[in-house]
Order: sequence, then structure tokens, then C-alpha cells
Amino acid sequence: MIRTLATVSLFAVAAVAQTPLTIGNLVVVRVGDGAAALTNASTATFLDEYTPAGVLVQSIALPTVASGSNQPFTNSGTATSEGFLNVSQNGLYLTLCGYGIAPGTAAIATSPASTTPRVIARIDLLGQIDTSTTITDGYNGVPAVPPSTITTSGNIRSAATVDGSAYWCSGTGATAAAGVRYVQHGQSTSLGLNAGAPTNVRVAGIYNGQLYATSASTVYQSVCSVGVGLPTTGNQTISVLPGLPAASGPSTYDFWFADPATLYFADDRAVLSNGGVQKWANVNGTWTQQYILQPSAGCRGLSGRKINGVTTLYATTSNGQLVSFVDSGPGSPATILATVATNTAFRGVRLLQKPTTATRLPATCGAAGIQVAGNGEIGTDIVTTVTGALGLPFIGYGVVPFSLPYCNCTVVHDFSVLLGGASATLPVPNNPALFGFTLYMQGLDFLAPGGCPDPLFTLTDGFSVTLQ
Repeated sequence: MIRTLATVSLFAVAAVAQTPLTIGNLVVVRVGDGAAALTNASTATFLDEYTPAGVLVQSIALPTVASGSNQPFTNSGTATSEGFLNVSQNGLYLTLCGYGIAPGTAAIATSPASTTPRVIARIDLLGQIDTSTTITDGYNGVPAVPPSTITTSGNIRSAATVDGSAYWCSGTGATAAAGVRYVQHGQSTSLGLNAGAPTNVRVAGIYNGQLYATSASTVYQSVCSVGVGLPTTGNQTISVLPGLPAASGPSTYDFWFADPATLYFADDRAVLSNGGVQKWANVNGTWTQQYILQPSAGCRGLSGRKINGVTTLYATTSNGQLVSFVDSGPGSPATILATVATNTAFRGVRLLQKPTTATRLPATCGAAGIQVAGNGEIGTDIVTTVTGALGLPFIGYGVVPFSLPYCNCTVVHDFSVLLGGASATLPVPNNPALFGFTLYMQGLDFLAPGGCPDPLFTLTDGFSVTLQ
């Protein structure tokens, strides 16, 4: 009888740990269970799911003991730069980073990664947690060696991914092992991507096929591009986006692109020092500040949604609140959705949106590539970008699929609309009649060699996006 009850209890716990997450809700990283004051020791970490109105739905505990290939997962209780959350580009996974050790180890960030692995947690929409990816050669901490009292913190802070098969990570630590690093899922050996500074990197993220990261070091105190595209080799240059402040600027943490020309980032400085959420617009290739949205304190975690032309932002603040803004212009007020409990702290936040329906259709016959950003939800935008064009780039849209050989190339769909330029944003009308309708897109590089000789052009891969 006791054995039966124990089995029932075990299954009940497993069910709680694997409760599906709900699309449209918010997920917030919480450090601490409230039982004791937060310290720099390894601390239990949780994912709290809230409705957009701030109603708590569930809390998912990250594992604190090893199980098979899965490692324990904890964060420093007081390191405000840790615990940032990302959603994979395909919308199927959440990712965050921590330490492969049980709660209670003091000064966890000064431990070497060879003895305390840095861990990437991947959580699917069913609430299932995978902590099998470790980094043992990066984000090393260096404890003080008496008589010296100097220590180096090795914080791993975030991980971005396309589909959960590989990760681009951010953090700090001993110089050669810090910065932005790349690791494949389930592995423990990582690759440093930086060609140089900054080695103190806060949040990594991907938008429209490009890797970005934030820092608050020296002349990198903003949102930066990391190499070109999604690099997987070393010696990558990290550059502040044109127009953004570089030195003596904001204390930049998380960031979110509403579209290719609109960027928001969190700044955790005090409100009187212009902390909050900064909005920037890309004007002719240069980013220009629009205004700052301010709750009662500076912000660190940031996520958002743009639908039917309306942008709603969600942020975690330095004084322990989860807030939202409907961006209607300067002075848009903050709504407090939740306040963290005593002896706990909010870190990263992400809004769960529908997984993307974008599907690549291999057909390239030249050097140019194609990226599609957007999940195909009605009322949102689909952004199509041609990369690496050697001639004059165009983007073709169609509604009829076919695979038509032409010269040395393959035409993926009817070119009902052909737009000049390397990037195009297509707003999808909020019309339920469009559910299930499929759009096709393909890039054309006019006057580029390697495809059709007369007329001279090449084609990229195609994409299909089913509206949902």
C-alpha cells in the first residue's frame, strides 16, 4: 500500500513538472523559494507562468539534482545579470542558463566551469525540461588565492537558439573563456566567438537571422551585432548598432525588436537617471532614440508583442515587479502585473507566441540567402530579407506553389508580386478568413552570376508560411 501511494505521488509530481505552457501567457524566471534571504550561493530557480493580466497560472521548478544526462540547475541568488530567458526562433522552446550544482554552494559564480559546469536549460511547451547541455570550458570563475583577495566571477547569463539544436550564449568570466560562445545541444565543449571585446556580455538574442548581444562594458554599452548572421566560428567582430550609445550610456540588459526598424531595450538605471525601457527607430540606417517608457524603477527583462499595429511590452524591474506597457507614445503608463515575494527575485521574461509555420524550401542557385521572421499569425508582420546579394535583390511573393526548373535554377512559386530591395515587411490582415492560407516567398538576385545566364539572375531558397 505504501509503495502504491509512493508511485501515485511520484506520477503526480511528474505531471506537475510537465504541465503544458499556454500560448499567449508570460513566463518569468524567479530565483529563490522564499524560505531564506538570497545570497551569492547557488539557489533554486523557477519558471512562473502568468496570464497577460498578471494571474499566476503555475510554477515550474528547475531540477536541483542530477538525473541521467540531465544536470541540476541553479542560479546565484544575488547576481542580477543572470537568469535571462529566450524563446527559440521556431517558438518551441524556452532557454535559460545556470550552474550544474545543487542549491547551497556559496560564491557560485567564482567556481571554475570545469568543476561546476555552466548549464543550459531547454524547456518545451509541454513543460519538459532538458538540462543535458553543459559548458565546461567557458564562463570560468576564479576564486581568490590567499593572500590575494581578488576573485573573478564567471556568470553565464543567457542562451539563444533557432530550434533547440545549438545555442549562442552570453556571459562573463576569465577573459579567454567569456563573451559570446557557441555550443551544440547535449555537448559540453563550446567555442568562443569574440574577436576581442566585449568579454562581459549580458543578453544574447536572435532577430531576423542575425545574432545580437548587449553589454555595459567600456564602449559597448548598448545592443550590438555579433558577426554576420548566426556565426559558428571564432574571430567575430562585435559592433554597437549605428547610432546607439557606445560609452557612458545606458545600463543595457534585455532587448526586443518589434520590427526591423523598431528596437526596445531595458535599462536598469534609476528612473531619475533615465532608466526604464528605451525605444529606438532605424532612420536611414542609423538608430535614433524616440523616448523612454518608465515604471517605478529601472528594467532588466524585456519581451513584447506587436499585433494589429499595437505594441505591448512586458518587463521585469529592478525593484521586483512584472509590468506591462501599451506603447501609445511618450508617457505611456506602466501596469503592475505582479510583485515578487519576499526572499525571491524576478529575472528574465518572455511572452509565449504561436510557434512559427515558416518552412524553408531548398532551391538556391546562387550566393544570396533568405531569412523569414514572423510566425504567420494574423495581425502580425512577416519580414523577408535577402542576404549576401551580389547584384540587385528582389523579393517575390506568391500563392501558388510549384517547383519549376528554369535555366540552372528552380522557381518555387508564382511571382504574383515582385518587390525591389533586400528586405520587405508584409503586414498580415487580422482576418479569420485567412486561417490556413499559405503564402510563398523567394528572393531573386538580378545580375548575379551562377544561375540563369540570360537574363542574368540567381534565386534563393523559398519559404512557405501558413497563416494561423
